[in-house]
Amino acid sequence: MNKKLTISDIANLSGVSKTTISRYLNGKYEGMSEATRNRIQEVIEELDYRPSRQARALKSQYSSIIGIVVADISNSYTSRMIKGVMDRLNSTDYHTIIMDSDLNTKREANNIKKLIDEQVDGIDIQPIGESSLEYDFIPSGMSLVQIDRYVEPLKWPAVVSDNFLQSQNLGRTIAEHNYKRVIILTPEIKNASPRINRYKGLQNGLADYDVEVIIVTTNEIKDIVARDIDIWDQMKQYIYDDVKTVLYAFNGGLLYGLIRLLKEKNIPVPDKIGLVGYDDGALTDLFNPEITSIEQNPVEIGHKAADILLNSMAGKDILIDLYCIDSKLKNRKSL
Repeated sequence: MNKKLTISDIANLSGVSKTTISRYLNGKYEGMSEATRNRIQEVIEELDYRPSRQARALKSQYSSIIGIVVADISNSYTSRMIKGVMDRLNSTDYHTIIMDSDLNTKREANNIKKLIDEQVDGIDIQPIGESSLEYDFIPSGMSLVQIDRYVEPLKWPAVVSDNFLQSQNLGRTIAEHNYKRVIILTPEIKNASPRINRYKGLQNGLADYDVEVIIVTTNEIKDIVARDIDIWDQMKQYIYDDVKTVLYAFNGGLLYGLIRLLKEKNIPVPDKIGLVGYDDGALTDLFNPEITSIEQNPVEIGHKAADILLNSMAGKDILIDLYCIDSKLKNRKSL
């Protein structure tokens, strides 16, 4: 082999991070499984790898870097999730690079490639793609954890909210309040696992009831509901007819937009229309009436994602699975 092997080559061929290889080379096996040690040793022996002094000392200067790639950093939910990750990383020697994809798949790919070029040891990513095939450029040995969202087929562990379960519970609650129509306000459902699971959960919760479901698609900008005439035109015919109807906002920004819109139009809740949704900021108990909502725990999602990533970078065997963090359905006065 003409090309001089690097620690990155050994990491990729072994299916572990550069951090793990460096720890192995320095005899630091704490938390590293026997299977991982054997796999690394086999690759080293097969390729007759001779680590340089620089490779052995790679981590001795405490210059390790973790990348965090989020869908939209302006979202308050995302900010709290980042805080959860940082809570864990602040007690380590890792530095972080936080990158915003701004809901743009090309920007997301560029962000990830930049982190790979920086030779980061691991990445927490809130993916916005539709399939894991879109991420085939990520090296197989990269320690990576999906956070809040996930793409399939599942190639990396993912830490998410229990979106299906709580939306199912909300669907049953809506039906038990004798509503006959649900209007979902959401960004495009197909490209985000949280929305897909919220929609499927709602359908399952309403399966035994005669309730019509209508989807009104918008984007993810806060208060867009109050400014977009087309959205109002799509909803108003249902609000003013005689069918008992509830509005279901799929994220906190849209929920606050609906609150503002209904206030501007002088439409009383719940006398004329019911209102429920996901609360990204745990503020729905401050409105009048208090809003029935699903409250997530983004800080705990961040904690768990960081823990899994740190274990992966330490060479521990990580189960590629969905790790669900509990959220809560808060029944208040808007139904």
